Amino acid sequence: MHAAAKILCFLALSAFGGAGGCVPAERDALLAVKRGFSSDPEGVLGSWSLKLNPDCCRWAGVVCESNGTGHVTELRLNNRNVLGSNGLGGEISPALTNLTRLQYLDLSRNSLAVPIPRFLGSLSSLRHLNLSEMGLVGEVPPQLGNLSRLVSLDVTSYGLYSGDLSWITGLSSLEHLDMSNVNLNASVHWQRDVNMLPSLRVLALIDCALTATVASSSRNNLTRLHSLDLSENGINTSTVDAWFWNVPSLRYLGISGNWLPNMLPGPFPESIGNMTRLKELDLFGNYMVGMIPATLQRLCSLQVVVVSANQINGDMSEFMTRLPRCALRHLQVLHVAAASMSGHLPEWIGDMSQLTDLDLSSNNLQGRIPRGIGRLSKLTRLFLVQNNLNGSLTEEHFADMVSLEWIDLSQNSMSMDVSPSWRPPCKLFYAFFADVQMGPLFPAWIKHQPDIKHLDISHAGIVDTLPQWFWKSFSDAVYLNISVNQISGSLPSSLRFMTSASEIYLGENNLTGSMPLLPEKLLIFDLSRNSLSGPIPSEFGGPELVELVLPYNRINGTVPASLCRLPRLLHLDLSNNNLSGHLPRCTNISSNGLGLTTLILYKNNLSGQFPVFLKHCQAMTFLDLAQNMFSGTLPEWIGRKLPSLTHLRLRSNMFTGIVPTQLTQLGDLQLLDLAGNKISGSIPRSLGNMTGMMKEHTPVGLNPLADYDPSGNDRLANGLPFLHVTLGNGLPIVTKGQDLLYTNGVMYMVSLDLSDNVLSGEIPEEMSFLTGMVNLNLSRNQLTGTIPENISDLQKLESLDLSMNELSGAIPSSLSDLTALGYLNLSYNNLSGQIPSGKQLQVLANPAYIYIGNAGLCGPPLSKNCSSGDDSNNSHAPRHGDKDLFEMFFYLGLAIGFVVGLWLVFCSLLFLKTWRVPYFRAIDKGYDVLYVFVAVQFQNHEEKRTSWCVVDIHMIQRLHRLKRFYHPDRASEKDMGRDLTNNTIKPDQNDVNILEFMDPKERKRQRDQNQKRWKRAQMSDEQRDVENKKRRDDYHRKKM
Repeated sequence: MHAAAKILCFLALSAFGGAGGCVPAERDALLAVKRGFSSDPEGVLGSWSLKLNPDCCRWAGVVCESNGTGHVTELRLNNRNVLGSNGLGGEISPALTNLTRLQYLDLSRNSLAVPIPRFLGSLSSLRHLNLSEMGLVGEVPPQLGNLSRLVSLDVTSYGLYSGDLSWITGLSSLEHLDMSNVNLNASVHWQRDVNMLPSLRVLALIDCALTATVASSSRNNLTRLHSLDLSENGINTSTVDAWFWNVPSLRYLGISGNWLPNMLPGPFPESIGNMTRLKELDLFGNYMVGMIPATLQRLCSLQVVVVSANQINGDMSEFMTRLPRCALRHLQVLHVAAASMSGHLPEWIGDMSQLTDLDLSSNNLQGRIPRGIGRLSKLTRLFLVQNNLNGSLTEEHFADMVSLEWIDLSQNSMSMDVSPSWRPPCKLFYAFFADVQMGPLFPAWIKHQPDIKHLDISHAGIVDTLPQWFWKSFSDAVYLNISVNQISGSLPSSLRFMTSASEIYLGENNLTGSMPLLPEKLLIFDLSRNSLSGPIPSEFGGPELVELVLPYNRINGTVPASLCRLPRLLHLDLSNNNLSGHLPRCTNISSNGLGLTTLILYKNNLSGQFPVFLKHCQAMTFLDLAQNMFSGTLPEWIGRKLPSLTHLRLRSNMFTGIVPTQLTQLGDLQLLDLAGNKISGSIPRSLGNMTGMMKEHTPVGLNPLADYDPSGNDRLANGLPFLHVTLGNGLPIVTKGQDLLYTNGVMYMVSLDLSDNVLSGEIPEEMSFLTGMVNLNLSRNQLTGTIPENISDLQKLESLDLSMNELSGAIPSSLSDLTALGYLNLSYNNLSGQIPSGKQLQVLANPAYIYIGNAGLCGPPLSKNCSSGDDSNNSHAPRHGDKDLFEMFFYLGLAIGFVVGLWLVFCSLLFLKTWRVPYFRAIDKGYDVLYVFVAVQFQNHEEKRTSWCVVDIHMIQRLHRLKRFYHPDRASEKDMGRDLTNNTIKPDQNDVNILEFMDPKERKRQRDQNQKRWKRAQMSDEQRDVENKKRRDDYHRKKM
């Protein structure tokens, strides 16, 4: 009988799962659930096997009832490896409904990416449901409202939405509701629905797009609510009657980040003082204006106050007096960063003995840091970065700060005055002292802080040799910045002993030596502006390297091929060195290609064709190969293989060929610089299709939250550094007639520079489509034609240089419409016409230089005046038929003016004796002087010649007739020593150019006659008149 009872008992236990095992039906359901998951990278379900253990209650993540019935009550399958794998993948099996006594289900942080199954609403025993951060998509099923026993619901996910929250009213037992990141924009009555949950204690609706202003309810049923978080929505937190200001049971209120650009700022509501039980108040980033209300004095339980990123605009001392005095002794966290605070820190800040976290960053605080701050023995985090604080930091400021771990005093005007033997009483983990003057000696106290993982002593005025202990003391550092000092010394040949290093900044010092081998886990390495020499090691970087900055050194040799094996490298700057040779071809590249986005190699001695390996850099945005010796043609594949390119600088190389039309495929290109090459052909009209130059590129609009991280940890994210890839060393851009050094501003520059090439043809009118352009330089080419009239469409243009071309025609009057123009150069062309006037053209510097070398230009600012018919201000340059008509009238007017002017001279001489007599007297005097001079010269070269010479008698006759016509008082041919009979003439000393010399007697007679003429030529006008009259009388007397 006893044996039979044991057998019956055994069979009964086997049927119901036994005291030590689970119910078989539920075990089968769990196996079905396992089959629904398609991936399990962490092996969470590895123990779910009948072979390994038939008792499902012993499987990982499974919890059964404690009374031995074997029913499954809890499934804890959440992914615990937050920074690692994605956890379980696949689907949630309907077999879960067979777990009839399931009370707890946690599948959070897995990667299912499926809608929430509706059948979950049938798990009537469920009390806790966590489906957060699983990548779930679709609508939150209203069937979840059937879970009347549910106490906690968490469905946080960016892919979910709910158009109507009325289903939550069925969750009468709900105490904890978290629907953060679920889109509730269409849930208009969400406040009414939430108000129907009287047991609710915790409500979190973070980033749910709740944009409507929430008015206070007539009756508040949330009497047990002690934690409310409505952060990052569009709620107007300044609304006085908002319901959340009237919940006196609240212990925590978080309504941060509710500011929207179109939202009017408002004050801090006085009703804050109604929540007398409040311990934590987070109003970060709501753009509230004005001082905090005095009603805050009622909150005697307050321990955490966060009002950063608001516009308080007040004095810091007044703000401190507005804090509840009854709470100062137990206040633990005070954040008032980026709140436009001014004034000084009060000395009694040291009386806040429980303070652990103080953040007053990004304000306008002035004066010295009070010494009383050194009494805050529990302070762990101190952030005063970006203020106007001054004075010295002494040992007293740190006297009792034994708990301090994080400190950031950067970007102030302070100095540190401590003895070389001083040892801080704290153990720092995060120490940022940028701009705090610690020099000239290297601060010795840092040696005694071996726990520092993040150190910044840049811009610290240190002029010293890097101590030998430095690298050993910071071998475990994650972030290290000693840049912009005058630290000298040589670098170790290898930094691979720094196994934890993520970012190292050593730029702008006097460090020497060769390029060291880098740590395996290093992400960013900046050694710019030092005195490094020698080649780059062939295997220098680790596989995690993202940014390598080595400009302004003396590095030589070639660029190693190992760069092709850095798959995560994004930013590479080797500019201003002595590198030579060809770039590596990078033939063995993975199918994913290279990740380079920024490549800066300007000002080296690199040569060869356009780098072929760039074909594999499809993410490239910034490419600078300027000032090298690259040659050959520009490849057509640029537009196809580099689709993301925004900046392309190839100036001062030896590229030839034409401008590839495929460049127009670069839709984001905003800076193209091909200056100083040998590129020929015409400017492609298709350049006008580059959409990246059609829009203005400006920094992101003002945002009070843009430059501040509420955690006070703006250099870290999840334990890893942010990657700030910048152009801190600057790039020269030729604009406004000079080389200007741009840093981050070059990212917003829209520029086209094709200068100093051999381009020909006309300037395409399509260039006017590039309306976002700031700089246009086409100088020193062979461009012809006219300046396009529609150039005035480039309203953003600040610099225009078309000098040293062969442009012709008039300057378009529309040029004066370029209101942003600050530099213009049209010199050394063939431009003509009147220079247009306009307010913008009149304010340009060196106005005369703008137009020099254009002979056809006239009008101000040139000294050359224009004719009355030239008026370029009121009309454009003539074109086609109008130009021909203009030229015809010009030459016709010129001819008429010449004829009229000539006749005016002749008529004046004929009819005005007062003009005629002085005129011909001057002609006669000049003629006589010239005649005698020639005669005397030939007399010195007399030769005996007896031949006669026949001359052109008709010419001489015409000459004497003309003289008789104008000189009736000298009508005698004999007076001229001529004998015109028989068409011959005797040789005369006056005609030595055409006559031969006579015999000696005749020469004597001529000599005497020449002497008489010489004397006559020396007479005055009055004497000559008397002599003429006497000769005329003698002549008439002989005739009679």
